[in-house]
Amino acid sequence: MQKSPSRELILSILWRYGLSIILVALAVVLTLLLQMAFSTPFWRSFFFVWVVIGSTWFLGKGPGFTTVVLSTLAVDYYFTPPFGQFSHDPKNLPFVVVFFIFAFVSGFVSSRLKDRETALSKARDELESRVQERTKELEKSNTLLLAEIEERKHAEEILHNQAGLLHLTHDSILVRDKAGLITYWNRGAEELYGWKSGEAVGKVTHELLQTIFPEPLEDIMAQLVRSGHWEGELVHTRRDGTQVVVSSRWAVQKDELGQPASVLETNNDITERKRAEEGIRKLNEELEARVIKRTDELGEVNRELEAFAYSVSHDLRAPLRHLAGYAELLQKSASSDLDEKSVRYVAMILESAKRMGELIDDLLAFSRTSRTEIKKSRVSLDQLVSEISDELSRETDGRDIAWRIGNLPDVSGDRSMLKLVLMNIISNAVKFTRQRQRAEIEIGHAGGEANELVIFVRDNGVGFDMKYAHKLFGVFQRLHRAEEFEGTGIGLAHVQRIIYRHGGRVWAEGASDKGATIYFTLPGPPEGTGHE
Repeated sequence: MQKSPSRELILSILWRYGLSIILVALAVVLTLLLQMAFSTPFWRSFFFVWVVIGSTWFLGKGPGFTTVVLSTLAVDYYFTPPFGQFSHDPKNLPFVVVFFIFAFVSGFVSSRLKDRETALSKARDELESRVQERTKELEKSNTLLLAEIEERKHAEEILHNQAGLLHLTHDSILVRDKAGLITYWNRGAEELYGWKSGEAVGKVTHELLQTIFPEPLEDIMAQLVRSGHWEGELVHTRRDGTQVVVSSRWAVQKDELGQPASVLETNNDITERKRAEEGIRKLNEELEARVIKRTDELGEVNRELEAFAYSVSHDLRAPLRHLAGYAELLQKSASSDLDEKSVRYVAMILESAKRMGELIDDLLAFSRTSRTEIKKSRVSLDQLVSEISDELSRETDGRDIAWRIGNLPDVSGDRSMLKLVLMNIISNAVKFTRQRQRAEIEIGHAGGEANELVIFVRDNGVGFDMKYAHKLFGVFQRLHRAEEFEGTGIGLAHVQRIIYRHGGRVWAEGASDKGATIYFTLPGPPEGTGHE
């Protein structure tokens, strides 16, 4: 007993919408469990967004929109204060609205990508079908052609007997005698070139079609006589004056003396393919020109950066040294004649000059980062962390720090640069946990994409507000006052530039007064490389 189409449709709708509701419920359960385990707001929307994307991709637009609405209601009810009821607080409205918009956009993008994948799959199937059909046609033509070559003594008779069949094909087929005069002109040739059979027969092929050869005709004929066939691309002119590019195949029939008696020629129109190839070639040339231009611009920027670094090191350092020197002389020689306020002013001048010198040094080091050649080798991160820990021992002496260092992998990169990366990140962790009675610093790694390693440094320090995360890796960007934590604001900019030059990524996660985690990725070492 077969099910009616309407019943199957109803069951399909119930299944898809029911499954979308179950997925939202599962996301609620997982989010509640993870929120209880980790106490972080990150999980509030993570699973719901993936439920929306998955529902839209696999179940359709209707169930996808249903998950958007149900997810928004679930987030408002379970994860927006007051928990366990729908929030009426206007302060929570922006989060709910933003989540709805983000979930809707995610579902919309997933739907569009699914539609595009379906269209591409359909187009690919159609293209494969056309290629198979075209291949069969070409194989059929080649089979006929080879059969005619093998039957040399009866070639003329076979050509006449098969003329009716050849006339049916849409491929351009013509036969010419040893003088180059056309003796056969099929319907495919009529459609391609515009001349009827009666108009073409008896004419010289190359004069009628104004053929442009890729090499001298004498060389082509010599190869044809020698091997019995020739293949290449020709340019022909149609009756209306337009040119067409064809893929031409010639096969020769010889007489009893071994001299060419007639030539069978098949031509396939490849004009559109050649136009596409020419378009690709022009695009490649334009892209290459843009790359060259961009390279020149980057070279000019680097030269300007070097000139700037030179100006900083020579033009700014000298007056700064004079300023600091004279202020120090004034402090030594006239400190007894100055009142307390003046002494403080002089001390502030010296302190500012010292800080300015540090900024100049850091800026010069930052500018050199992009110009220093990367010398890649197999680098042991365990060894680097051990060296850095020893170097920071004086700063950490007397502090209660719980170090949790996992087994770190070997990576491929410049050892000195990667040591600078880890030094900046770990010293930041030490610095920003200074206010904690017991500091906790964890260094480990997690799996990434193919041949990619994710390294992280996590601490329980003062942390930062995620809305300012985009400022962390900028030059001279600081999220804390200099009176609280020293530094010039260039360390993480160094980190980002070095990691980018190694082909990796870097990002940060954290919360105010709840610590921070710095992540970066590096390529794994090639097989068989040794440590440096």
